[in-house]
Amino acid sequence: MKKLYTIFTVCIAILLTSCQEYSYIENELHGFWQVTRVENIQTGESTEAQADLYYSFQRSMVMLNYKSPTKPSGQMMTQYITTFDLSTDSITMGDFRINMEYDKKVAIEALHKFGIYDEYTTFAWDIEKKHTLILTSDKARITLRKY
Repeated sequence: MKKLYTIFTVCIAILLTSCQEYSYIENELHGFWQVTRVENIQTGESTEAQADLYYSFQRSMVMLNYKSPTKPSGQMMTQYITTFDLSTDSITMGDFRINMEYDKKVAIEALHKFGIYDEYTTFAWDIEKKHTLILTSDKARITLRKY
């Protein structure tokens, strides 16, 4: 009986430890977010998203999705992928690659529409009312809505 109790206790401890792998802040951030506004802090320029721009956060990976309004319907989105480091108040991402072609780095100019102006960028992040995400760096402020 004592052996069974020990095994049961170890199993419960393992389950509780594995459930803590996703912290509260990660669960809040994870998912699909649509870019609604990008503000360039340096120039003061602010633009509403003109195309379908999305950030998708999963575990330690972020994928940027872009569908040009001029692309024929049925064609896949352009996708850029990288990892990110998350803390309670900031997120750092960089070294973006073209999805499925990991040996090809993304030109930084292609990321400007997402509010990313440097190869590595650290954003302060804040979630308002559980459906609006604000990412703020020294060069941009990006507003996203939960999709």
